[in-house]
Amino acid sequence: MFFDNSECFGLEKDIVLPNGNKIKIYKFNKDILNEDMMNEWARGFKRNYITEENEEELYKGTGLTKQQYLEQMVFPNEGSPVMAGDFGELLVYDYFNFVLKYYTSRTRYLDRTGPNKPIFGTDVICYNIKNIQKPSRDDKLAAAEVKTHSRTKGKCEDTVKSAIKDSNKDNERLAESLNAEKRRLIDRKRLAEAKIVERFQNKTDNPYILDFFAVAVLESQVYSEDIIIDLINNYIPENNIPINMLVIHSEELSLLIKELYRRACIC
Repeated sequence: MFFDNSECFGLEKDIVLPNGNKIKIYKFNKDILNEDMMNEWARGFKRNYITEENEEELYKGTGLTKQQYLEQMVFPNEGSPVMAGDFGELLVYDYFNFVLKYYTSRTRYLDRTGPNKPIFGTDVICYNIKNIQKPSRDDKLAAAEVKTHSRTKGKCEDTVKSAIKDSNKDNERLAESLNAEKRRLIDRKRLAEAKIVERFQNKTDNPYILDFFAVAVLESQVYSEDIIIDLINNYIPENNIPINMLVIHSEELSLLIKELYRRACIC
């Protein structure tokens, strides 16, 4: 259902700094995507917001065409910070799902009550478990705070700082976010997937590896490797826990975002 865009992620830097902080920098190369691939990505992208089973029924009675319904009632307004923020988070889901082979439920946006309404909780939660019948201490849970800067003006510094600052809150929000994700899966009768989330709800009695990530999704014109490395090099980890910094930058990011949503409305 979801388009595997893993070959677009090109690793540029993988750095472990003397203070223990880690940085991975990827360039997202959209130019390798042809028309068919963009359309396939858009069709899957839409399913983050509305299921195939519900799409036909939900727009009926609104007086809108399906395209108008998606534009006005489902997807964020074009050019809005919400649209850029959603795209950034969904790109990070793709990264964990297709590059790192983590499980993702893809349910976070399905219950949104309005196209521009904020969604509270941890931005991205992904799971890596080899055998749900035999949980292991090596099972991994990734929780990420994502900030996106899609404009060609400005600097990346504030975006990176904001991602780092808010990633420190994720430990407080994680339990609520896991509960919400499990509930969405149960409501949709996806019970086997709900068991995956359940495995990670009690770390004390059922230990696993928990990794927090600060993520910046950036327009390539504002991306600066030197600024990012300097920020992370000078960051003092809270509670002596090093930070995992993930940076994904792409050329013409704003145009890519608008084009993907445009296609999602008509595909």
